[in-house]
Amino acid sequence: MAQAGDWQVLFDGKSFTGWKASNDNNQFQAVDGVIQGASSNKTHFLITEKEFRDFELEFEVKLHDTDLNSGVQIRSATTRVSKNGTKRPSIHGPQVDLGKSPGRSGHIFGQGNGRWFTPESELKRNSLMINGKWNQVRVLAKGKRIQTWINGESVSDFDIADEVDKQYPKGVIALQVHGVKMPEKVRHVSFRDLRLRTFDE
Repeated sequence: MAQAGDWQVLFDGKSFTGWKASNDNNQFQAVDGVIQGASSNKTHFLITEKEFRDFELEFEVKLHDTDLNSGVQIRSATTRVSKNGTKRPSIHGPQVDLGKSPGRSGHIFGQGNGRWFTPESELKRNSLMINGKWNQVRVLAKGKRIQTWINGESVSDFDIADEVDKQYPKGVIALQVHGVKMPEKVRHVSFRDLRLRTFDE
């Protein structure tokens, strides 16, 4: 049976030690002890330096503006390889969707894949996220089984497809701030109390 390790604090409230930004962006800042993401015309990510497969992740999230979509990548890749072998930066893989309520928050979207990884039969809208307030999110990824909770209520619980598990056996955790159509109006999303523990056989 897999044993859970000790909890690791992913953000100390001050520095981004253990994290790196995508595209050399400055969209994420440490503000009053939280990670705050600001929107622009492009989607940006704050990425863990380490990769993970089997883990339990807990954090709190607040969407300051309800017209901003966000999410947290799990087991995600940071590059794409073209047919000729050329690599380019690209964040893609399973994402725990986080958006305005009601919506599909807590379900698993295939970032960079253009489709939901949550089975269509399970893809139900919910009102568990509280707009403009702090929300507790829990993610449990063990083998192919992915489970999520928002504010203590279960959202996703399914086995990810074999081809998806093969493509994304492990990877980074990344915080997303989605690109917006009118970047002159800056929207914000904040994260705090991020902690993780891994499972070892």
